[in-house]
Amino acid sequence: MIAPGFLFTQTALRTYRECPYRFRLRYLEGVPWPATPADPALERTLELGRRFHELARQHYLGLEVSEQVRFAGKPLADWWKALQERPPELSGCERLYPEATLSVPVGAFRLSARYDLLAIGEMKACIVDWKTGELPPAAALAEDVQTRVYLCVLADGGAAYHGGQPLAPEDLRLIYWHPETTVAIDYDARRHEENRAFLVEWIAQIARRAPEEMWPVEDHRVCARCGYAPVCGRPGGGVLEWEEEEEEMPPEWPVEAA
Repeated sequence: MIAPGFLFTQTALRTYRECPYRFRLRYLEGVPWPATPADPALERTLELGRRFHELARQHYLGLEVSEQVRFAGKPLADWWKALQERPPELSGCERLYPEATLSVPVGAFRLSARYDLLAIGEMKACIVDWKTGELPPAAALAEDVQTRVYLCVLADGGAAYHGGQPLAPEDLRLIYWHPETTVAIDYDARRHEENRAFLVEWIAQIARRAPEEMWPVEDHRVCARCGYAPVCGRPGGGVLEWEEEEEEMPPEWPVEAA
């Protein structure tokens, strides 16, 4: 069983959905995830994603990044040009928190989100998530676990960034920004109740399952994105787009909502 206080994230939930054994190895047994892929092309793709996220973080902190961009080369320079020409719409959200973190209680556990950019205003809030790889269709993104977790956590715990005042679900928006397009997802009370019930039940199901019952999925195609594939004797061993792990944050970093 999972010990009380375990920190669930959208990455952990996605991991469990794709392969319970991967979840078991990473989160319950602490088997280290490979730091870098062996494929040079894949390694470059991951590095470009890291660099773009870091440039965006510095930019929204008010730091000057023009010299870094000048020597960036393609496609990073093109991505940055797209951001300058088509930034996310954040009007009315004056306070900007790059790499903001927030966690809320879910029964005996906590649910945490790490936002690439959290923008807060008097009457609304907006989450921005930078995407540089392939972006799924808007309908798929609306149902994605990342969307559900990010908006649910902000609706339940956003008061921590809003002067102690709660944020209504209708006042929240999640923007997936991509160099070629933008997908904006609005929220409301009905959707929030559905998401909360869904996540509470999902976490409870995972918590009730004994680790020794968490076995690899039968579909070997999942292994193509998994660094643990060699442990299972299956081909694979990489990821397709860089995404910084929430679990790598020091435990004191997330802002906790009661």
